[in-house]
Amino acid sequence: MVRLIVAEKPSMGRAIAAALGITGTGRSMIQGDKIIVTWCVGHLVESLPPEGYDPALKQWRLDTVPIFPPEFAYAPIAQTRDQYEVVARLMTRDDINDVVNATDAGREGELIFDLVYRLSGCTKSVQRFWTSSLTDDSIRSAYAQMKPGEAYLGLRDAARSRQESDWLVGINCTRAQTLVMQRSGGEGVYSIGRVQTPTLAILVNRELEITNFVPKDFWTLWALFAAPEGIYKGKWFAKIEGKEQDRFDREEDAKATAEKLAGLPGLVASVTGKTEKKRPELLYDLTALQKEANKRYGFTAEHTLEVAQTLYESKLISYPRTNSRHLTEADAAKAPGWIKAIAQGQLVDLRPFVEELRSRWPVKLDKRFVDDKEVEDHSALVPTENPAKNLSGDSLKIYELIARRLLAAFFPERIEAKTTIITKIAKESFKTTGTVVKELGWSAIDPPHGRPKKETKKAKEESPDGEEPEADEPDEDAGTLPIVSKGQEVETRELFPKAGKTSPPKRMSEGDLLAAMQGAGRELDDSELKGAMKDCGLGTPATRASIIETLLKRQYAARKRNILQPTEKGIDLIRGLHAESLKSPQLTGEWEARLERMRRGETAREAFMGDVKTFVADLVGQIKAKSPATSRRVFGPVIGPCPTCGAELRLREWEGKHYAKCSGPECRVAFDCDPEGKQLLTCRHCQGPVRTTKSGSQICVACQRWQDDKPQVDQPASSPCKTCGQPTRVIPSTRKGQFFLRCSGCGLTIEAIPDSPEAK
Repeated sequence: MVRLIVAEKPSMGRAIAAALGITGTGRSMIQGDKIIVTWCVGHLVESLPPEGYDPALKQWRLDTVPIFPPEFAYAPIAQTRDQYEVVARLMTRDDINDVVNATDAGREGELIFDLVYRLSGCTKSVQRFWTSSLTDDSIRSAYAQMKPGEAYLGLRDAARSRQESDWLVGINCTRAQTLVMQRSGGEGVYSIGRVQTPTLAILVNRELEITNFVPKDFWTLWALFAAPEGIYKGKWFAKIEGKEQDRFDREEDAKATAEKLAGLPGLVASVTGKTEKKRPELLYDLTALQKEANKRYGFTAEHTLEVAQTLYESKLISYPRTNSRHLTEADAAKAPGWIKAIAQGQLVDLRPFVEELRSRWPVKLDKRFVDDKEVEDHSALVPTENPAKNLSGDSLKIYELIARRLLAAFFPERIEAKTTIITKIAKESFKTTGTVVKELGWSAIDPPHGRPKKETKKAKEESPDGEEPEADEPDEDAGTLPIVSKGQEVETRELFPKAGKTSPPKRMSEGDLLAAMQGAGRELDDSELKGAMKDCGLGTPATRASIIETLLKRQYAARKRNILQPTEKGIDLIRGLHAESLKSPQLTGEWEARLERMRRGETAREAFMGDVKTFVADLVGQIKAKSPATSRRVFGPVIGPCPTCGAELRLREWEGKHYAKCSGPECRVAFDCDPEGKQLLTCRHCQGPVRTTKSGSQICVACQRWQDDKPQVDQPASSPCKTCGQPTRVIPSTRKGQFFLRCSGCGLTIEAIPDSPEAK
């Protein structure tokens, strides 16, 4: 009898075959004597759309939602149907004794296999292959320790429930919200998703904070002090009602204080120093790696994942789609092999650090990095025991980040000496702070990104109300300070007020949004929900990049350099969405908590799906309740009057193109324009704006004249109306070659025969 191994991707399948000694180079499988290895190419099976259950559901109507399939149905994905048929045929082949599920070790990998297994009709026993590394030793070890597929029944149920519940929310809420938005003046599809929509809400809320922000002027007062040991600068502060205040709301108050103190000496009231020890950063999970790569190199989350996946398939790093920043005890025991591989690889700058470790070997990772309880499916990202020899470009950058972070974990703390001097002039106080790095420790290997060159400056101060000063505000940290002592008199060389202005919150980079998604559940009250969101947040490490790309693809957000900014369409959706639970991370928190219990076998799949259907029905009801009866909301800025009815023309955008659209309740005038609202085509008869029909013809929206040789709207017909005898006119359709006769009396409209005298 023969065993079938099903991997998630061709590269993974070939790696498994090589490690198990199965030779071959098949396009869709590798066949040995007793083992056949085949693979999916990601998902091979997809759920049917609504019309797959009932053709009538292809039309979007409010009275047909919510849609609840009696049982979810699936079909092979058209683009990869050939590979599905290979896998399905092998699964049901008579000589296949059992099947090994060797897809990625996680919820999504479980779903990929399960959908193919069930759709193929396979009933053979399943063994689960589970590994976080594709090195030969790891593959052989995982193969020897496989468990029956039934051991992962909870994971399989959670995977199916997640997929089906997201279908129910996405299909039903998208249809309902789209129809409601279209009745209010919106256009196109307004996609809704359990994770996508609250992620968009994060961007929109930040944008609205920026839009509604009102800047405030403030002034700080600085003093320049001179002592025999050197010169230093201090910033005025005072304690008011128990709070430290270092700003003046009025310029005259800052100037008056400076004038009052001018010419007076300073007195060192106190000198305090303390040593701060900073421990190495935790190892990378995928989200932390994506944030760091975005800050350092401007990489998108999707690109970082693609590069990491390539490194994983090249057997150079561990499984990238991890949400853990810790190692298990068993993993930590393999660390010497990883360090050896770093030294043997192409990162020559790291070899001195490896040699330093070897000089005091054996060294052991601190317990901060090793905790079996903190590891669920996969450990933190680390290099493997295979040296990196021929990496370049982005692959080398990502590998180096991971290698440096691992090495840094074995090195001592970074030690900083912080000094604070309080200098008094009369009764007014001035503060001076300085930071000096005494020992780089781990940061010599893995230096913090964005730290100023001297590595002595603090992050820019924030005001008590959370507003940030402008960039030209003098930095409070002065680096290395002269050695002065308490009670010492110093000369006050200068007193100068400095103007500042509060600035709004900054727009989010991709790294900022990833951090916000990861920590989206922190504000929840329920402790269990917080627990579910702690490691998951909005989305998972494996899906956050695709969620961001989905927002961009659906034109809810735009990427401008390294900044993500919501579009007008995205803002309109969040403002127009009255089902608040769809904009909050609480929905994801509740579901993830229950899915985790399902994975552990503590809750039933049927009960969860029943609650989801009730919840979706309620959501759709909330959306429908906000559907306008007759009122029509207008979108976009006004760019002028409509040439037909005089109502406001609004600038709109769809799929990257701009157009002007009339906001009048009955008028349907629309024409292409540039981002400023200027018409792209001009009528050769009246200079009015021209629109292009679906057939490619062009007609003026002002005078209704065609721009080619077609008959014009005002052309009289040769025959009178057959009903009332009044004159008729030729009305061209937007479709090429089609014309109508319209009576000027009774309004009767009939199609004209193309070859008739009237139509010519």
